Parts: sequence; structure tokens; C-alpha cells
Amino acid sequence: MESVQPPRHTAFRPKTVVCERHELIRFGLKRVVSEVLEIIGEASDGMAATEIIRRMNPQFVILDVDLDILNGVEVARRVTQEMPQTHLLILTDSYHATKYHNQLLRAGVRGFCLKSSGPRTLFDAIDQVARGLPYCDPKITQLVKQTPVNAMPNTNLTDREIEVLIRLDLRNKEIAEELDMKLRTVEKHIECILAKLKVPTRTAAALKAVQLGYVLLPKMPGRDPVTGVTYEQTVAELQAELAIANEHLKALLKQNELLKEALHEKMRGT
Repeated sequence: MESVQPPRHTAFRPKTVVCERHELIRFGLKRVVSEVLEIIGEASDGMAATEIIRRMNPQFVILDVDLDILNGVEVARRVTQEMPQTHLLILTDSYHATKYHNQLLRAGVRGFCLKSSGPRTLFDAIDQVARGLPYCDPKITQLVKQTPVNAMPNTNLTDREIEVLIRLDLRNKEIAEELDMKLRTVEKHIECILAKLKVPTRTAAALKAVQLGYVLLPKMPGRDPVTGVTYEQTVAELQAELAIANEHLKALLKQNELLKEALHEKMRGT
């Protein structure tokens, strides 16, 4: 991770639970945020996360969406219902952030950050959310609140139709869940979109959306062609490894200082 100093304007370090499925990323994340948060627990799946949050009653939770057994949306719902005073920060990838953004908002989440954004953005997110303020990573905001690059005359799409349009890669049921619509309402919006864009199918409408400058949601991750690992996960793992290496370096430097002091004491004694 880039070398960034955490905010120093407050000594408050909220008691925090970290919920992240990848051990390396979780380990590195704890090293980074421990300067501003007091880590009291961790979990790698949604059920374990819910149980430890209930037991530890933290003030702050860093939560991934991509969790086994229970996903982050369901964990967030349970936490905000049972412990509304606990602040939640979603730390995930572009795909899950854009697929479940509105559902997470309705679940009570007010903080969103990408794992690949780096510590500066993460510290900003923690600082805002820990004070009860909303925060959304600019990269996520750019995706979920899109404005087209290319204007197409006479389309007259409503804001709601645009929300449906950029989600045409999802099934109708998933669009309904994300936008909190009835299934029939989604179907009617799609009928209007096809008519206004003068295309015969939703596939053609999705292609037209891209031509208009929209990014279809959820944002599909780029992947390494050999390993199949997403680039965002690779960046997050590299940041974690760097954070761990920095901790080791700090420990070595401290040990070196202690050895120097011991040597000076010995020399003075002789």
C-alpha cells in the first residue's frame, strides 16, 4: 500500500470487527486500519460475522459483500436491525458494490469503499463513517450515478428507465430487487426502453446503452487470463502484502534501535 498517514485529528479508535473472506487481505487490512481502529474481532464468512458482531457489539464494522453462508447484504440487514448504533463500512470490489448498492443502502449501510482504492480513500471512508456520516468511494459513485457521455436526441428516457437500462445484464428479478420495484414494473420499463431506443431486444438495448456512454452494471471485473483472478483482488492482495511488509520493517527498525541503545549502554558502562 502507498505510504499514507492516517487522520490525526481525533484519538477516538472505535472497537471494530473486520469481515473479509480472504485471509491475506484480512490480515493486511488489519495492519493498515489498526492505527485508527481497535480491532476486537474478525470473520471470514457471513454467519461467523453475524455471530461475532452480536457477541462483541462493536462500534464499527468493515464488511465485504462476497461472503459465504450469508452475504454482506444479509449481514448488514441483521446488524442494522439489531444494533443500529453500529457503523458499517462496505469494503468490496466493483462488481459487488454495483450489483448490491441500493440493497445495501436500504439495509442501512452508509459507507462504501473499494478494496483496490488504497489507504488514502480507506482512511477517508473510515473517518466519515465512524462519525456517522455517509461516504461513497468516488469510483462507485461514478458507476451507480451515471450520466451518459454521448447524448442521443429524442430518446426521452426517464431517470428510472436509465436505472433499468444500465442493469439489463441482470435478470428482471435481480433488477427488481436492486431497484426495489415490482417485477411487472421492471417489465414495463423495459418495454418503454425498447420502444424509445427503437430496438427489438434487451440485448440490443444494452448495446445501445454502451454506445450512449453508459457502463452496464454490475461492473464485470477484469481477470488475469492465466490465473482467472480479478485485477481488483490482485491489487488488494498486493496492498495487503505491502502493509504486512511495512509492519515487519517497522519491527526490525525498532529492534535495531533497541540494539543500538543496548550497545550504547554497554559502552558507557565500560
